Amino acid sequence: MRVVMGKNVDILERVSRVLTLTVFVIAFVLSLVAPVLAISWIRIPFPGFVIEQTLIVNDRGGVAWSGRLAGLAAPQRVTRIAGIPVRTSAEFRAALSTHAVGEPISVFVTLPDGTARLYRSIVLSDFSAKDMVQLFWLPYLVGWAYLAIGLWIYRLRGHTRPGRALAFFCACTTVLCVLLFDVLTTHVGMVLWLAAVSQLGGAVISMALRFPEEWKPVERRPWILGVPYLVSTALMVWNVFALYDTTNPWALLTARGASYRYAAFACAVFLGTMFYRARMSESAVVRQQARLVLLGSAIAFVPVGSWLAAPLFGIHTAFNNALFLPVLFVFPISVGIAILRYRLLEVDFIINRTFVYGTLTAILAGVFTVSITISQKLFVAMTGERSDAAIVLTTLIIVSVFTPFRTRVQKFFDVRFKELPDSTRALRHFGDQVRSFIQMYEAEELSRRLLEEAVQSVGAKSGALSLAEDGRLKTIHTYGHWNGEAWLAVPIEWDGQRYGLLSLGPCRDRRQYTQQEYTTLKQVVGHVAHAIHLTREPGSLPASEHESVIGRRGAVAHTTLSIRRGGMRGEAQRTRETAP
Repeated sequence: MRVVMGKNVDILERVSRVLTLTVFVIAFVLSLVAPVLAISWIRIPFPGFVIEQTLIVNDRGGVAWSGRLAGLAAPQRVTRIAGIPVRTSAEFRAALSTHAVGEPISVFVTLPDGTARLYRSIVLSDFSAKDMVQLFWLPYLVGWAYLAIGLWIYRLRGHTRPGRALAFFCACTTVLCVLLFDVLTTHVGMVLWLAAVSQLGGAVISMALRFPEEWKPVERRPWILGVPYLVSTALMVWNVFALYDTTNPWALLTARGASYRYAAFACAVFLGTMFYRARMSESAVVRQQARLVLLGSAIAFVPVGSWLAAPLFGIHTAFNNALFLPVLFVFPISVGIAILRYRLLEVDFIINRTFVYGTLTAILAGVFTVSITISQKLFVAMTGERSDAAIVLTTLIIVSVFTPFRTRVQKFFDVRFKELPDSTRALRHFGDQVRSFIQMYEAEELSRRLLEEAVQSVGAKSGALSLAEDGRLKTIHTYGHWNGEAWLAVPIEWDGQRYGLLSLGPCRDRRQYTQQEYTTLKQVVGHVAHAIHLTREPGSLPASEHESVIGRRGAVAHTTLSIRRGGMRGEAQRTRETAP
């Protein structure tokens, strides 16, 4: 059964790598093609609004866009341009290309309920350089940055599951960003864009299951990692079918909205998982990693997650590239730094303030939008006209309640996230030591913690720990995909008695172990051996300086440690013998 499981894991690993590299290739090619498509589109006279591939008017708008000012907006669907019927986005562009800048045209639209509306005079114009920067060049450069970050992560950590998950997320985000303008204009890469949007939710949830430490059930059942991607794939298929559903052009809005909600849910899951691991993980390294990632993901996900989830609360706003895209840089950088295992700073205070002001921003943005809408309607009902006075009055009211509201939110997060006061820190530390002593009194629990801390501290790809039972070593704990290849082996021994063996696989960055790492490991292993010695009667397994008995099918292993050019690598030299 173990052999079959190992083969299945290897197959999943290969499929994961192939898919990740394939998406990177697609993202790179699209990054080269996107400017060509954008420049070709801006040569056509601009009607003052943009459309989906299904000819539904998009809510994106700039300053003084003639069509948007005239009232063209979602979910209106264009059916005629200047009296010419249009059924596809290509026909829409062809109809516009027959007219000149400055010429007024008529636009005929229909709504989902079958009603029709005619806009008699929409003046064509040039697409401004300012709009080109905001709608194309900004997301395009963000896409290139994500591509570079993703390739960097894949090169350094592509052999690990968390590294591939982050790289895949970066590749999908690259496709999303570089095609963001194409979705509104030429629609050449619409299918790929919908696929990228659908996969984002699965990628984020997959990272939550893998990082900073894999969820325990995933170690036993790697196929669980595919469940979030199955949901993403189902959403992708739904979006593609909706895109080509000629009987209901508005079906795309519903399908794409489901992908948005799934991405928002994934962001919430990721934030919740990082919060839990930052507070509850037994490993200090994992807690540090989770805190940094929590900070980065909060900065990146809170704004865009609020926008994705806003329609659930009846709030509909246009996506603002300048507001939402730049902060997305913080997320992959924070995860990349944590994966590369740099020592982290104390970030509790920053995380606390990030949650406070991120929550305030999301809540106040929603309150402000709803309040202005209500106040405008009340003003129109009373006076019959719209006025800026309603906006000014609403702003003053919200500002007046900001301080007490901020204080309440601050207190909420202080209670749930802030460290305990300094006066109790020493007592709390003593309690942690007592709890650790109770947990580690058993040799197996102590050895498990030793293996986890050793692998994570020196950056090993995998590891195993064996304890002596009935004169033989029995492997009781493994970490990662242990295949028996030991690059560094440290005997667990005290006062001439050998109680086990700690074996580490190759380093994740393919380097050799250093002398300092070996020395530190030997010291820590010695302390653990002493602790195990105190819990057992001595004499359970005699051992010489250079021999360790391995109880894997009665084999005897002779383990030697060699130092080469300042680096250390454990080389397991095994000679098989028949057990008596």
